[in-house]
Amino acid sequence: MIRAIGPATHTVMSMGDLRAAAVAAGLENVRTLLATGNLLFEAAGREVDIRRTLEGIVGDFGLTNEVFVRQPEEIVATIEANPFPLAAARRLNHLLVLFLHRMPSREALDRLAGYEGPEHARVVGREVFIDYVEGVGRSKLTAAVLERRLGLTGTARNWNTVGKLLQG
Repeated sequence: MIRAIGPATHTVMSMGDLRAAAVAAGLENVRTLLATGNLLFEAAGREVDIRRTLEGIVGDFGLTNEVFVRQPEEIVATIEANPFPLAAARRLNHLLVLFLHRMPSREALDRLAGYEGPEHARVVGREVFIDYVEGVGRSKLTAAVLERRLGLTGTARNWNTVGKLLQG
């Protein structure tokens, strides 16, 4: 999952160009999902090395977007760990998962727990589940706020997209 991919980045890196570059770098069975930086592929190697390869590809387009790598079984575990099943059933686009590179520290978890708002956020491993009960657009619990409280950067996907990542 490439962080912060959208219309502004598409002018310098189309999903077709991204797929071609990933194939040229040796990744196999490469495909994209939606137009928001979801690259599905097969590759051998350590997560950190795959992430470096992908960040290098993104860098070749003049972008500095971070990349977050998950194996299919990790997506399955994320879906199974969802602490908000009612939100998953009723508000697919208002339940988001913020994918991180590592688990937040105890201090970061305490800072997140101190947030007061209508949203519900829970950290499970290196994923943060956020139930935007009243919608995402008006929420004050933005990705920037989450990242400041956690001291980590991440990339968010709504529950609908998380399911599609697994389906490929």
